Amino acid sequence: MVEAQYLVADLDGTLRALALAPGACHSVHGMERAMAMVRTASADALRGAGVEPTALAVIYAGLTGADWPDEYEALAREVRALGLCERVVIKNDSIIALRGGTYEAFGAVLICGTGGNCAICAPDGREFVYGYFHDQDLQGGGALAVRTLNAVFRAATGREAETRLTEALLALYGQPTVAALCEAYFANRLPNLAPIPPLLFKLAREGDGVARKVVGAFAEGCAELLTAGLRRLHMCPLELDVVFSGSVFKGDGSLLAAEIAERVRPVAPGARFVNARYEPVVGAVLLGLQHLGVGSDPALRDRIEAGARRLGLLRLEAGALAPATDAPTVA
Repeated sequence: MVEAQYLVADLDGTLRALALAPGACHSVHGMERAMAMVRTASADALRGAGVEPTALAVIYAGLTGADWPDEYEALAREVRALGLCERVVIKNDSIIALRGGTYEAFGAVLICGTGGNCAICAPDGREFVYGYFHDQDLQGGGALAVRTLNAVFRAATGREAETRLTEALLALYGQPTVAALCEAYFANRLPNLAPIPPLLFKLAREGDGVARKVVGAFAEGCAELLTAGLRRLHMCPLELDVVFSGSVFKGDGSLLAAEIAERVRPVAPGARFVNARYEPVVGAVLLGLQHLGVGSDPALRDRIEAGARRLGLLRLEAGALAPATDAPTVA
């Protein structure tokens, strides 16, 4: 189960306390269980910060499962009913992930973790979140792993060139043949697909043609999500930050990021590509402060940085949180 993070912050950007809890999605686990988890974890965070609920100015939450228009108000109503704070803002979790990589109020985010998502925020406040319109075969590291397995299966049947991925996956899962690997996969006997993307990136960097093909095809689909979203909100001519977030980009995902950037730049030449510096929950704090009319001056940013470092909320030590003047980069 994905871990949820609850963060209490002061209006000056001081990050006071962090609480962790198992994630619970209302559309999967039911609203009662989801709200029980919010109540318990919020109480833990407030206790850690030494703050009473009556002191809260706003609860700004990015929730997985907030995908359809009616769900936002339904979730906000349920959170308000917990009695923690009357002012509640609910966003899809991709929106707070975007703000974890930029101080700008607009931009684009591509999330590639266990699953995936893509969202665009326009300067006038309009938002487009792919949600359930996000292709299943682009759903983050899991989808990338399945594409890699399929490439090995295709190679075994002569529909793909020979590839070092075959030997690598057989060794990873201790299978004697591709047939045995295939049977184990479809019988749900492969314990964990998470190690596959790092292997894929390693062999792609080393020049394996099939590995590079898999990465390129995945990058093509991800770039299409970004460019279609930017066109939809008429943002292609703008200078803007395109933020990469999620566990795949935490690891050896810079090759994938570079491939995506190469495909997006012809459509959005003003795009700056950055790997999000902060975990999404820090983005929720920044958005909450913005909602309250608090500007992000240098002193506030310093306090955010110090708090994120202290609480272990830096995604990447070298990651850049992009201001408008940053040069194009893929961190």
